[in-house]
Amino acid sequence: MIPVKIYCECGQKYAFEVQPHDGWMPVPVACPVCKRDGTPQANQFLARILKGKTQPLPPPTVNSLLNSVQSSLAPHLVDALKDAVVQELAAQRRELLAGQQAAAAELTELARRLEAVQTPMLERLRAYEARIGELERDLADQSKENRELLKLKIDLLREKIETERTASRIVNFN
Repeated sequence: MIPVKIYCECGQKYAFEVQPHDGWMPVPVACPVCKRDGTPQANQFLARILKGKTQPLPPPTVNSLLNSVQSSLAPHLVDALKDAVVQELAAQRRELLAGQQAAAAELTELARRLEAVQTPMLERLRAYEARIGELERDLADQSKENRELLKLKIDLLREKIETERTASRIVNFN
């Protein structure tokens, strides 16, 4: 087994032991922080070890340290942001459901009240329509009676005029 040490471009150092296969890595490796492929660097490291050329790892720079901190914090920040968004959405959903339930209850109450008001009004309307029909029939009957009475009065007046005419003719002949 050969100990392999890799210094990633993100600034992360990682090490492992491996049994090379024909002087190469038997499986691919990746940085535990940024997931960048470290297999070519591991193969170079193995080649130097196997050929007797070893070099110490370069010291980390400030930028590489900042990059490593950022890359190590980024997944945690993303997870925290996701959690916050999900919690906010869940809270908004609860509020919307509560509002929907309140609106449904209010609509149910309004429908009940409308039905309570509508039923007596419909009954009154039917009663009014029936009474109007009765009054129209009575009016039609009364107008027939009035026509008949007027005809009788006219006939009586004609008879009276006729009797007066005949009486005045009799008076003139005497």
